[in-house]
Amino acid sequence: MGETRRVLPEWARFALSLVFLFVVAIATAGLGTPFFLAIMLSAAVAIAVLQLLFPVGRLFPIAFANLIAVYAAIFSLFVEEVFKGVDPAILSIAFSLPIFAFVAGCWFRREQVRAVVAHPAIRSERRMLGAFLWLFPTFIVGGFVLLLSHVAEPLANTAIALIAAMTLIGLIVFTVSRDVAIFLVDAGLLFEEFFFRIQRLVVPAFAFLTFYSLLIILFASAYHILSQYTGKPHFYVGGSPQVLSFSESIYFSIVSISTVGYGDIVPHSSVARLLASIEVVCGFMLLLFGVSELLEYTRERREEDGKPRRPTRR
Repeated sequence: MGETRRVLPEWARFALSLVFLFVVAIATAGLGTPFFLAIMLSAAVAIAVLQLLFPVGRLFPIAFANLIAVYAAIFSLFVEEVFKGVDPAILSIAFSLPIFAFVAGCWFRREQVRAVVAHPAIRSERRMLGAFLWLFPTFIVGGFVLLLSHVAEPLANTAIALIAAMTLIGLIVFTVSRDVAIFLVDAGLLFEEFFFRIQRLVVPAFAFLTFYSLLIILFASAYHILSQYTGKPHFYVGGSPQVLSFSESIYFSIVSISTVGYGDIVPHSSVARLLASIEVVCGFMLLLFGVSELLEYTRERREEDGKPRRPTRR
């Protein structure tokens, strides 16, 4: 028998989704603005109504909260590109239209949607791709508005154009509300599967991060000692020779081992360059070894799950 799945509790996943939505709302709209309030209030009302309509669909409100966060990010980019001069109150109304259109569609087709959310199951690849088809009409509407903004910007950059575009998208979402519900359930199941697989790798991942952190601290200590206790400059910071503090040494060690190389701290002497080169090589070796061990650990766990359990002797 396979092992019992122990993923995050439902309340924890829902709380993480709300935190994600809250952070995205602040980033896209600004704290306390009408657009921010529209994101949070429309999400709260919609999730509450869906929870009342479909109390057995535990994945449904979680996936919907994540979808609203993604929708808020796309809508913000859309507004920044085309509708910069539109009043914030109009933006709030326009943003809320597709959300409440989806809720209305779920109520109108509540028996069909209840059948989807009450018995969640990951569908075949073909049916899963079919659940994405509802996105294409919305992309066509968005593409047409973007094209109109380049051809006739004064006509596109108006409140009327925004409300018309979002009303049309709302009608599309209302019409395909069942397909959107299938998309949300599939997304929720896929996230649940992902978190389950991540949970099984906690032990090897923790071991890898422990060794990775030790390597970072070891080389950071070497950089700091080299910079502090020798009489010549070994590092340039912002284009000038400077003694590294320990926090700067940690930062440079992380940047070096990850091969990012921002260039704000540069090894200047041959000894510093040699140390940085050794750290990069050690980081690559540890990364290759860590990935190999993670794959081996996953293979062993699958083999253990596939073995039949021996009956317990009484």
